[in-house]
Amino acid sequence: MEKVPLLSLKRGRRGKHFDLMQQVLKELAELPGDSAVKVPLGDHSAKDLRSAVVRAATAEKIKISSTSDGDHLYVWKRR
Repeated sequence: MEKVPLLSLKRGRRGKHFDLMQQVLKELAELPGDSAVKVPLGDHSAKDLRSAVVRAATAEKIKISSTSDGDHLYVWKRR
C-alpha cells in the first residue's frame, strides 16, 4: 500500500453541479419573495438537479421549495 499526505487529498464536495448550484444560491439570495429561479435542465435530470439544490441550500440553511416542467427546474425560498 501507498501512503499519501492528507494535505494532498481533495476535500469537500465539488460535483458536476457545483458551479450551477453556486449561481442558483446567489440568485436565491437576491430573489424577491414572490419569484422563483428558473434553471434550465439541459442534459441533467430534474431529480439530480433538485437533489443538488437541496444539498446546497441545506448547507447554507436556506429553506426552499421546487417544481419542474420537463425543461426547467424552478426554485424559490419558503417563508
